[in-house]
Amino acid sequence: MAGYDVIFHFLGTGLIEVIRLVPICVVLSLIAGALIGIVQTVRIPVVNQLISVYLVFMRGVPPLLLLLVVFFVAGFESARLSAVFTLSIYHAAYIAEIFRGGIQAIPLGQFEAADTLALRFHRKMIDVIIPQVWRAILPALTGQYIILIKDTALVSAIGVMEILYNARQAMQVVYKPILIYAIVGLLFYILCFSLERLSAYFERHLQTMQGVQ
Repeated sequence: MAGYDVIFHFLGTGLIEVIRLVPICVVLSLIAGALIGIVQTVRIPVVNQLISVYLVFMRGVPPLLLLLVVFFVAGFESARLSAVFTLSIYHAAYIAEIFRGGIQAIPLGQFEAADTLALRFHRKMIDVIIPQVWRAILPALTGQYIILIKDTALVSAIGVMEILYNARQAMQVVYKPILIYAIVGLLFYILCFSLERLSAYFERHLQTMQGVQ
């Protein structure tokens, strides 16, 4: 059992860092992505062109490259802030497209019904459209956030002490690469599987609410 306590100490510390990073990135990317997705449906020419440039840029740049550029250029106080900012703006681009597709998939009659109630735009979105969009986009959101969890492995490149970074540190003390990386893979699998199960629970809950209505 020699060395196992070292391995679990390092990987446990890295896991805690991932658990700290992911919820913040999820919330920030969800807010930004939802707002961008909604604005896209309004069709404001100049704004939509700027959004298109942002979306194309984010989809065309590798996240690791973006992470390094932000870290060395943006001047954030810590590597963790650079990681949060980069992962949030990167995944917000994909979340925005998911929201835009979800909104456009809503039948036109729902928009017309909201218009007959003389609802303001924000009330129409919050009270009528977005609740229906959630049911349509939840599986896609889950898939995107599983990718986000995996992308946290990239932040080790700028010195954030997440699982992969600490795995390399553990190997400096206990040279058992196969065991260490197997545990790393298992930890990522547990995180992704847990998110998938949580999503399935909320999906069933939304279907139940829809059935009651």
